[in-house]
This record gives sequence, C-alpha cells and structure tokens, in this order.
Amino acid sequence: MPTLVHDKVDEVLRFAIANEEAAVDFYTRLASGPHQPGLKELFLEFAAEEKKHKARLEKVRSGKKLLKSGAAIARSIDLEDYSTPPAPTGSLDLQEALLLAMKKEKAAFTLYMDMADAACEKEIKDLFLSLARQEANHRSRFEREYDRRVRPDN
Repeated sequence: MPTLVHDKVDEVLRFAIANEEAAVDFYTRLASGPHQPGLKELFLEFAAEEKKHKARLEKVRSGKKLLKSGAAIARSIDLEDYSTPPAPTGSLDLQEALLLAMKKEKAAFTLYMDMADAACEKEIKDLFLSLARQEANHRSRFEREYDRRVRPDN
C-alpha cells in the first residue's frame, strides 16, 4: 500500500509533468499561429525544451525517487501556488502570448525551486535546480522578446 509521503510526491510530480505537457501544447499552438519573424522557431524551441523537462520528470517518477517527509512536502508545496490561468482557446496577440508565457515560466521556476528545497537526494535536488534555472532562462528570453517586440522604444 502506498504511503502518504509517496502519494504526495507522486501528486507533485504528476502536476509538474502535466504542466510541462501543457507548456508543450501552448508553445506548439503559438508556433502555428500568426507571428512575427523568428517567433515560430522560438516557440518550437521552447516546446522541444519542455518535452525534455517532461521526460526528466517522468524518469524521476518512474524511478520512485522520494523527496523529504510528507510533512515537509505538505508545508512547502501547495499545488495551488503554482497554477496559472489556462491559455485562452482563441488566438492570442503577441503581447498576451508573451505575458502568459512569462507567467507560466515563473510558476514553473517557483515549483522547481520548492521541489529542490524538499529533495533529500543530491541527484534529485540538482535535477530540480537545473529545471528551475532553465525555466528562469525561458522567462528571461520571453522578457527580452517582449521588450524587443512589444515595447521597442524602451
């Protein structure tokens, strides 16, 4: 019978995997829409990176690697804290798309930092820190694109 600790860890990992899958879908959808030069490639690049994140998380989940005690996880990881609004089903203009992408990347960064904090094995902690750094880099790139394409006079 699974333990409460394992159940909570599994819930957190499933949430993170689902978020990565949603990010792949989001960036793929953005890449297929009307866009300025270079954005299609950027969105496809991010979709590919998010697929890699998902695969890394699935590997952890299938390996049954656990984080600290259920109490530490319950205190530090409340999944509602990492939820972002769903992407609208209609088309997004460039500003909306970039702002939503930045919010999603910030939420993912925060989740992975908290997961790293709750990890007891160095290998797992390093994985979550690596994912957090990548999400922070994604957000920075979207911020630069926003400044370049939406607010070019700044």
